Amino acid sequence: MFVLPFDKVEDRQKVGEKAYLLSKLYRDKLPVPPGFVITGEAFSYFMRKNNLESRIIKALDGVNLNDYEKLVEVYEEIVSMFQNSVFPDNLKNEIIEGYESLLLGREAKKVGGAALDFIKAGRDQVFVAVRASYISNIACSFSGLAENSFNISGQKNLLDAIKTCWASLFSPNSLVYLKKNSIENALMGIIVQKMINPEKSGCVSMRKEDVIVESCWGLGHSISYGLVIPDRYILDKYSGTIKDKTTGKKFWIYTRDDVSGKTIKEVATHDKVEAETLDEAEIHKIFELYQRVSEQYATSIEWSIERGRIYLLQAKQLYENGGAYESDSFEGNAITGFSISRGLGKGPVRMITNTEDFKTVSDGDIIVTKVLSPELAPFLVKISGIISEYGSFSSNLSFVCREFGIPCVSEIDIASFTNQQFVNINDDKVYIVKPEPAVGDMPTDLEKRFEKVTATEVFASLDLMDGNFGSKDIGIVRPEQLFSGIDPFYLAKTNPEETTNRLGVLEHVAKESYPKIVWYRAYDMPSDNERNPVIGYRGVRRVPDSPEMFKCEIEAIKRLYSRGLTNVGLLLPFVSCVEELKPIKNLIPFSFKLGIEISTPSAALEIEGFCKEGVNFIVINLSELAKLTIGVDPDNPKVSSLYSEKRPSLMKLVQEVVDTARRYSVNVCVYVRNYDPDVIERLVRMGVHAISLEPSYIDVGKELVSRIEKRLILENLRYSL
Repeated sequence: MFVLPFDKVEDRQKVGEKAYLLSKLYRDKLPVPPGFVITGEAFSYFMRKNNLESRIIKALDGVNLNDYEKLVEVYEEIVSMFQNSVFPDNLKNEIIEGYESLLLGREAKKVGGAALDFIKAGRDQVFVAVRASYISNIACSFSGLAENSFNISGQKNLLDAIKTCWASLFSPNSLVYLKKNSIENALMGIIVQKMINPEKSGCVSMRKEDVIVESCWGLGHSISYGLVIPDRYILDKYSGTIKDKTTGKKFWIYTRDDVSGKTIKEVATHDKVEAETLDEAEIHKIFELYQRVSEQYATSIEWSIERGRIYLLQAKQLYENGGAYESDSFEGNAITGFSISRGLGKGPVRMITNTEDFKTVSDGDIIVTKVLSPELAPFLVKISGIISEYGSFSSNLSFVCREFGIPCVSEIDIASFTNQQFVNINDDKVYIVKPEPAVGDMPTDLEKRFEKVTATEVFASLDLMDGNFGSKDIGIVRPEQLFSGIDPFYLAKTNPEETTNRLGVLEHVAKESYPKIVWYRAYDMPSDNERNPVIGYRGVRRVPDSPEMFKCEIEAIKRLYSRGLTNVGLLLPFVSCVEELKPIKNLIPFSFKLGIEISTPSAALEIEGFCKEGVNFIVINLSELAKLTIGVDPDNPKVSSLYSEKRPSLMKLVQEVVDTARRYSVNVCVYVRNYDPDVIERLVRMGVHAISLEPSYIDVGKELVSRIEKRLILENLRYSL
């Protein structure tokens, strides 16, 4: 038999350590989703029937494992070999039978005939994960080496995913790892396991007396791929008591798309980025599960939670060969991060921002990178250490770093580093070795200040209830939460003084930001029982019928001006045409800066009229403009896949606003609610004056804009030459 259900797996040498452990956990009634294993013998049989072994040996002949580009080139050739190969019928039938058993259950399969066909017709295709299980005589983690696939449905897609997984035995990551560990003739088993669609996921591992629980939203990919700083809970390994916890920065979420069924990577909404993923009850249940596993099976587990139920997805051993480290052994100021692989390392910095930078990595380098991508694994045999901004103790690369004894420290702002800088890593600390500058090389104060400035301003959009204004780069403030639970229009009619006093918090913002201007966005909430709140009775459209609220807002700004705080402007929301603007201006009794927010295509197309009317500032609400331009509600799962803030039609409208406003010397800001680096780059290239982000994205947004602007300068210099 080439295919074994979890409850029939008995020999680890047939399926690999990962599959064997998972099957054992399943048989012992732990909460493991059902599945089956394709044996290593099946892999050999497939290779033999398609004459792949001799062709692969020929392709790899003479390839230097230090030549990353060549490794990638050969790997692409091998992937093509696998995808163009054919499953022998007997192997294919066994796999399909195993897959259908996950859909129907083994008891249903015994029905047979027309009754079985009827049952099949009434059920959707089951989603499965396809993961590698390396077969080797040497104990290793094999973490993050293979091309695993998730949310796979349908027979053809399953067979293609199996081919892709098999082919990854010959990926650059895998070949270098196998060579480093002197592993020859490795085979690969395949785990096919029923998928769950979790709300949160994570890993649990042990370090000395501590149990480390790390968690994220959605699937655990954002942790595995080193893309986020997860929430981290340090527990006592005996009692499970929480000794320490850190809420991370979880900018990315992997989840199943409701429309396509595929795994998608989404930008986290601002309310989830720094929101805690687990409560104490969940932490306690995860700890209990880990105790059961660690006592008998393994020292690290992966888990997920779907609808309140915890599932166990993987168990493996931790292997650590970290070198010695010393407390405060280097001179100078230390930058402290989180040590995910302990040891001492020193060498020149090699900044990695994309795969093109891989070509520049040399022996002894300290790699400095934004994320702990598994793609860096082939370089672990030549480098002296890794410094990263994102990543965790449970990321795939961290397991390999610990095995190879490569010091790695995460949660460090990499903006402090430049290529060829000499640095020392000592456990969780990084020391920058600063050589004495040559005469004439000392930067001036002006140059130091310039390093922190971007031509495109980046500032926060936040609600007046957020507080802590002094720690944020404030650009736009909103009042909606100040009136949470009450009707501000009724309050303004019955008690205008209380309404104006509530808005007095604006004074704190104005003082903290002075003399930089802050834009107060007038109250904008749809009326009750609004049929379509996006395009209904809202924004400036409510002012003519209920002017009292707007007058209170004007009075609050007027009082600030009387105290010398003249750095507050008024931003009018949802203005769709010039005709709506004119009567609003008549309600303003004194002169101050006035801006408009563009949410509709009509406002974008009439931008010249607004400029002639004398507006001082323009804000493009990108998400609202996208909804109304392409006619898609991103919250509707039936059409959400059509939503995109990169549509050419939308970008043309933005460019039209920017170009026209520039002719009238009016600054344009784009409010980006859904953080997307590609969208931000397009906006910078368009020449927008400012980009407004949610507070959680300010630091990462500033760094991104700085890099984009530097790249533009280089591009212009090259073009001029």
